[in-house]
Amino acid sequence: MLELDFFPCWNSISHTITACGELGSIEKGRLIHDLVTRNGFLNHVPTANALISMYTKMNRLDLGRSVFDQMRDRDLVSWNSLITAYARNGNSSNAFDMYIFMKKDGNFIPNRITFLGLLLACGQSMNLALGKCIHGKLICMGQLSDLCLGTALIDMYSKCGRLVSARIIFDEDLSVKSLVSWNSLIAGYSKSAYHYEAMKLFEEMTCDLNLKPDSITFANTIPSYASLKDKGKVQLIHAVIVKSGLDLTGDIVLGTSMIDAYGKCSDLKAAVSLFNTIDRPNTATWNAIIGGHNLNQHAEIGILLFRQMLLSKVSPDSITMVMLLQSCGELEFLKQGITVHGYCVAKGFLDHLPVGNAIVDMYLKCGCLRTSEMVFISISLKNIVTWNTMINGYVKYRYFSRALRTFHQMLVENQYRPDSVTMISYIQASSAIMENRGCGIAHGYILKLGLDLQTLVLNSLIDAYAKNGSIENARDLFNQMGHARDRSSWNVIIAGCGMNGQGREACNLFSQMEKDGYKPNFITFTSILSSCSHSGLIQEGCHYFYMMATKYNIKPSLEHWTCVVDMLGRAGRLEEALRLIENRVCQNINGPDLSDCDAIWGALLSACRMNMDVETGVCAGERLLKLAPDNCGYHSLLSNLYSSIKQWDEAAKTRRVFEEGLLIKKPGLSTVKL
Repeated sequence: MLELDFFPCWNSISHTITACGELGSIEKGRLIHDLVTRNGFLNHVPTANALISMYTKMNRLDLGRSVFDQMRDRDLVSWNSLITAYARNGNSSNAFDMYIFMKKDGNFIPNRITFLGLLLACGQSMNLALGKCIHGKLICMGQLSDLCLGTALIDMYSKCGRLVSARIIFDEDLSVKSLVSWNSLIAGYSKSAYHYEAMKLFEEMTCDLNLKPDSITFANTIPSYASLKDKGKVQLIHAVIVKSGLDLTGDIVLGTSMIDAYGKCSDLKAAVSLFNTIDRPNTATWNAIIGGHNLNQHAEIGILLFRQMLLSKVSPDSITMVMLLQSCGELEFLKQGITVHGYCVAKGFLDHLPVGNAIVDMYLKCGCLRTSEMVFISISLKNIVTWNTMINGYVKYRYFSRALRTFHQMLVENQYRPDSVTMISYIQASSAIMENRGCGIAHGYILKLGLDLQTLVLNSLIDAYAKNGSIENARDLFNQMGHARDRSSWNVIIAGCGMNGQGREACNLFSQMEKDGYKPNFITFTSILSSCSHSGLIQEGCHYFYMMATKYNIKPSLEHWTCVVDMLGRAGRLEEALRLIENRVCQNINGPDLSDCDAIWGALLSACRMNMDVETGVCAGERLLKLAPDNCGYHSLLSNLYSSIKQWDEAAKTRRVFEEGLLIKKPGLSTVKL
């Protein structure tokens, strides 16, 4: 047209600008912009607005703002274009600034487009105060019945974590709900970890025959089913997606969500099968499949997948590096961990705090405490996870004094309040050093921090009280928990009673646990069997062992069999214990092969030492010397058995491995409390 000397009209220019924006052609767009500027058309407001819209669609907000600043006259569309563009690009502060400038101009009254942009910005920046102000303004204007504005309010409240407010608007103010309305609330529940509510809302939505879930609906719903580990529902949704005609192989977000879900539901076969069908896996997709293998104790495969990821020319992100470092830590692959650390340094990932935290944790798990301390010190801006990782590492290596020093250093150096993870480590360290006094100090901290309703923290404190012999304090705390109790709480107090010689009380607690509706698990039975063993309750112990298999369908593990052998041995029924091991039968319940388990023979040898049964003890001892020849404890135990009945030659022969240096017994430690 221009080559034929025809000058376009306003409409032609506007349509051309719009076409450039849709095509994302920045070169052609700037040519039109130059034409408009040279001919003085920037003063034509609709044309200038079209240029702003074109640039914002290309994510060139700097050029869009430049056009806006050059305009002599502006209308409400000009302001709305930039407010909305800033909001969509996550630049909430500029969106708010534009609104303030518009208000100062005084000639413009915000409309629904203005409020839609502002609500989006409020949600992204979690500016609840301004969001509430806009909500109030809409109520005054009678605009809550507007479907788009109502949906925007739901989205804003959901992103700000006020799901109750979002649900009220959804239920009471939206007489007609769109698919976007449902998606916004489902996403809010899912991202705030209200997975059961997200699942129920999705199922409620599917009852509306006028609504058809789209890929966004499924992408927000799948993580909730995955977090609930409901494999059946995940498979059902997979089938619904396929039936709906949605393309899992082409829709990268939806495909990644399904891969992640199968990984969390421990169905790696399905996850890998789906991953192999994805056309072009992106970083998030690779992260999902690597994370799935890590979650299911296949960290070594996760490392191999990372290598494939690099060969596929897909760049890892900080999440990838965190998972890779976790893999190296779990497998104690120090060499690979050092290599990954170097890769993080070379690629600039150390600026990401989660990566730094993962490096500290990896070195701790690989036994490199000094290196982990150096990395910890090098992290200038720490968060609560950084401190927790280091404190927990000290506790793991039994450097309890260092753990307490680091805890107090955290309180002094930053504004982070200890959380439940911090306090669990603190309880372990404090009770180990100061025993009951340490438990009391930790208890005081918990009350001060308002963590006295945190079940995991209270369970840890009950355990600490019990291990330090203060079973009364443990019982009092357990009784005070009320509805905060979970199955682990019962397991801890039952074990605590057992280790303090209160076997009858442990049995009573077990009965109360059943009455209160808690289902015992394998840990519960380990605790109750151990309690019966320490209190000589043979009949009760055999009853619980039989109940475990018949009533609760729990297959006895080696720990359970060891408890039973120990129980019989402590009661002096050594021949019965020996037959149990040899025949692998107790109460007609088939168990694993016990004859090759050194822990079980060790329990029997210990009982023989207690009852001075040399014949059975020698049988157990000889078996142990074959199964665990490097275990100093078994050599000492057998030697002591011979010594107790004055068979000095046999005792000396057994201890000869120490004298000849074949085995080195670790020296004991004694402490004196001042």
